[in-house]
Amino acid sequence: MRLALIGLKGHQGVVVRGASQLGDVEIVAVADDVKGQAERFKQRERLAKKADVYTDWRHLLDHAMMDVCCVCDENGIRAEQIIALAERNIHIVTEKPLATSLEDLDRIRKALAKSKSKLTMLLTMRHEAKYIKMRELVKNGTIGEVCLVTAQKSYRLGNRPDWFKERKRLGGTIPYIGIHPIDLIRWITGMDYTRAAAFHGRIGRPEMKETENHASVLLQMSNGASVTARLDYLRPETAPSHGDDRLRIAGTEGVIEARYGQKELSLITSKKKPFTVAPGQATNLFAEYLQAVRNNKPLPIATDDCIYVTDVVLRARQAADEHKVVEIPRQK
Repeated sequence: MRLALIGLKGHQGVVVRGASQLGDVEIVAVADDVKGQAERFKQRERLAKKADVYTDWRHLLDHAMMDVCCVCDENGIRAEQIIALAERNIHIVTEKPLATSLEDLDRIRKALAKSKSKLTMLLTMRHEAKYIKMRELVKNGTIGEVCLVTAQKSYRLGNRPDWFKERKRLGGTIPYIGIHPIDLIRWITGMDYTRAAAFHGRIGRPEMKETENHASVLLQMSNGASVTARLDYLRPETAPSHGDDRLRIAGTEGVIEARYGQKELSLITSKKKPFTVAPGQATNLFAEYLQAVRNNKPLPIATDDCIYVTDVVLRARQAADEHKVVEIPRQK
């Protein structure tokens, strides 16, 4: 299987590790516009030792023979890249979000409808062991019907490239990092969203320019449950880890919680005092995706899911920009 990479600005490591697990995937081409980045990747990665290197992703598309492409470039040009790959019927595993505007998302939807490409997105939290177990417990009714969900993603800012600091190129903090917990909550609970409200902004941190360093998203789910997602780039550099992720789900019969740094889940139910639950088995997103493509099976993260959650986060950003509650259309 021939794999190409467009951009080295995201979770491409997940794809490379999955390719290594499968054992019969070769990286045939790499493109990145940062000088020397693709060449350094080629020298570092065993699977890429014979890869052709490009600074312009369009040249890669024109010259490389590939079966599947990993798209990890700037967010603002992702729609153009996905559409170009879909027109060539190349399978796609891409960073998130799919697009930075609803108009571009609609263009992607139409391009994929006419293509043989199978697309998935690097929603990596779905493949973490503790969230796999949390989904199982919620689906089994361990905490009853879901009523309230709260999530947190807090990051250290660190040194960010110029594209991260412009709305046109990044798309904003809500679509960029909010998409992870918003997708994860939908996957765990099995429920869609109906309405969104949000606030976002930048206080201090002038080096972030147009990018928000804090955001709060409020969503309503199809059964009336409320969801809040807290997002920030305010984690001090002295913190022991880059991120601090948390997820708490309260239901009619109990509460389940996952926190960064704790491998086990915390659980309390109406029938049992607080106790911990061991996580599930972590899996590699790309390895599962490629196996599904090869065997013509349903994708572990379906294309429709990728389109839907991108739509949700773009409407949540709209809610924050326009200071209003936004209706979320039903999935088509």
